[in-house]
Amino acid sequence: MSSSGFPSLPARGLQRVALSLLLVLCSAGNVAAQQARPIRALYITGGGFHDFKAQEKIVPPGLAARSNIVWTIDNTADTSTTTLIARHRTTAWADSFDVVVYNMSFSYVVDTAWIARIAHAHRDKGVAAVILHGATHSYRRGATDAWRELMGVASMRHDKQREFPRLERLAPENPIVKALPKEWGPGSDELYNIDKSWPTMTPLVQAWSVEGEKHFPVVWTNTYGKAKVFATTMGHNNRTMSDPVYLDLVTRGLLWAVGKLGPDGTPVAGYGPRTTSP
Repeated sequence: MSSSGFPSLPARGLQRVALSLLLVLCSAGNVAAQQARPIRALYITGGGFHDFKAQEKIVPPGLAARSNIVWTIDNTADTSTTTLIARHRTTAWADSFDVVVYNMSFSYVVDTAWIARIAHAHRDKGVAAVILHGATHSYRRGATDAWRELMGVASMRHDKQREFPRLERLAPENPIVKALPKEWGPGSDELYNIDKSWPTMTPLVQAWSVEGEKHFPVVWTNTYGKAKVFATTMGHNNRTMSDPVYLDLVTRGLLWAVGKLGPDGTPVAGYGPRTTSP
């Protein structure tokens, strides 16, 4: 009997109790990680000049294989570059999502109020955004800067498609690009010329433009009001988008944008690949 009046346990018994408690706590942590609410993602696609139907079968499944995410797909525009898709009619269009992934080409949509309503849903409500390749040139003919401010850059043209020059990492320790292989490139692609960048934009990777005769960012992050934004202008061809290195990069960018990327570049607990249905 101990001085407190409770039966005393041998040292070995105490060790077993402590080990049992530790196993229970670890098990509870694993269960919690497995049961983390999936990231609710909207994938907006469609328009011209790209193989968006094929990429719809590449990007969302590719990211789902790498993260705890569930998708809603909107391809109502089909191949039109002028369609005002129905979901953007109200300011509440993004309220059900944590992140919107844009892989589309709506280059002839110029309605100022419409474009502002899309961008301001991110700015005001903190819904994250991921902007891929052709989406950079969407809305570019509009008079408003709202979409450009969301991206953190303005671009009106790109180089002719050619084999990319060597990529230069500007922030090699950033968790989004930390694991990007040094010798990797997107292959044959279009290098988008960046005409202007906003102070809120942070370039992570750049490449040399043969036609522009200068470096342009090809991977960057941006902060727009309450929203975090990840963008890359790489990804014209299906070959690039289906490359595991590219899908890894976009996954890390998305996880960063929703606050689920660790400093080592891996998903935080519960946001790696899902093993069970949500």
